[in-house]
Order: sequence, then C-alpha cells, then structure tokens
Amino acid sequence: MKRTMFLLLTILPILTYGQSEFCEKSFGESYYPLKIGFEKHLTWGTATYVEKVTGTTEKDGIEYFNYEQDFGGGTSYDLLLRKQNDTVFMYNEKQKKDVILLIERPIKGTKWESGKVVEIDVFFESPFCNYKNLLVIENKYPDGSKEKRFYKKGLGLVAVTTKKGIKGMCVPSKEETIALTKPLSAYECTEKGDKEAIGKCTMTYIHSYLIGELNKRKLKTPKEEGILKFDLHIDKNGKVSQIKSLNSLKGGNQAKKQIIEILYSLPKLRPVMTSEKKSVGTKLELTIPIKTK
Repeated sequence: MKRTMFLLLTILPILTYGQSEFCEKSFGESYYPLKIGFEKHLTWGTATYVEKVTGTTEKDGIEYFNYEQDFGGGTSYDLLLRKQNDTVFMYNEKQKKDVILLIERPIKGTKWESGKVVEIDVFFESPFCNYKNLLVIENKYPDGSKEKRFYKKGLGLVAVTTKKGIKGMCVPSKEETIALTKPLSAYECTEKGDKEAIGKCTMTYIHSYLIGELNKRKLKTPKEEGILKFDLHIDKNGKVSQIKSLNSLKGGNQAKKQIIEILYSLPKLRPVMTSEKKSVGTKLELTIPIKTK
C-alpha cells in the first residue's frame, strides 16, 4: 500500500515589509507631493535612485519646487515642478514653457498630451507593500510604447509597469531596511542567535508541527510526486491570515487542502518587529516536497 511521505519543509522568506511604516509613509493628500522634506527611494530597471524636494526656485515670477532625482555616482537630474489646482507642471528648459506631468483628477478618461487616467481605486502588490486606492495613468510615447504609472496619495509614484512587467517601484531606504531588526520566529526560537539561526529554528518548528498534524489524519495518496508551494501571509499579530496555493499535483487536492487547514491552525508566531518595537506583517513562501512509496 502506498503512503505519502512529506519530506523536509523548506521556507523561503519573501522580502516584504507588510504594512510597516515604510508602506504607510505619507506627505499629505496629493498624488504628487511637492513638499520640502519629501523623499523616497525607487528602482528604475537595475538602478536605484532617490527622489526628494530640496527647496524652491522662482522663475519668471513663478515659484517652482526643486525636485531632485539622484542616481548616485554623480548622476542626478534637477527638475522644476509646480502645482496649480489639480495639475502638476514641469518647466521644460528646451521649450521654455511648462508641460503637464499629471492631472490629479481621479476620473477615468481624463486626458492630457502625454497621459490619460485609465483606472482609479486600484490595488497593487509590490514585493514590499500592498497599495490600495491608487490612481493609474497610461503614458504613451512618440515611438508608440506605453507604460502604466501607479500613484498613491501622499507618496506619489509607487510603480511603473509595461507589457514586460514592473519597470520601477518604490523601495525602502537602507535605514528602513535595517529597521526591521527582528525576524519572524517561533517563540521557542527567539533566542537562537542571528537571523539565520532563528530562521532555521522556525523552519524546523513549522515542519514538526505540520508533520505531526498530518500524521493524525488519513490522507489520500497523490498520484504523482512533486512539490507543493504556498504563499503565507503572517499578520502583525503573528497568525497565519492568508494562504495562497501556487501549484497542484495530480490527485493531490486532498493533501493540499489538509496542509492548508493545518497551516491556518499554526500556533501564533512572533511577528517581524521594527526597531521601534512595531510589529508588521510578513510573507513566506513554503515548498513542501511530497514523495509516495
């Protein structure tokens, strides 16, 4: 008679910060904050850069904000931006005039020369945050290419996508990354040393719990061997709040259902803690090799 063997459970933490202070950062109610002190980090392809408002400049009797895009290594771009009503303008040095960057009107179909509001109140999940209520702009360029830009109130641009995927996104600064000092862990693993040791201990704890619970149940043997994968979200209280199955095995639906039920019953863990002792949500990817014999 065949029986199902659940081999070593492996856990891959996905780089994420749940809804930490990084995700909740805000500089007001604008989709394009122009406020001295504003600063955020973004990626663009393989590069990372910093956007910040450093001061103001008067040009032809009109006040503009100095908007800096610093790519490091001596490469930076200094823009002159201003806002009038719901429209954000950039001064074009070559044309000697303002051009529209964004119309902050959350009405689908709103158009200007280079863009159009295509969606409102949109959800976007990055590897770092789950953003809600976003304004989505489609930009079309002279060569016919298009991209979508996702704007969040109080933070501005948080992601840019093309047909090929994510082109750029908002990311935490080095300080914000370091601030997440305590990793997710089983309570019996919290004093095991460094983050790697705590992670291995927690992996063993979850594996033991899962195997112990599975051994109490009668499982239908899958028709094929393989690996079941799951995304888990651990909320800021340390409980499994959401599970997403990433694949299937032939004849393995019952085993998958039982695993999900057990993972939901997983005892409370210690959530990720910031240096300010604030707990935040975390994502994990679990891979569970299954062998029948």
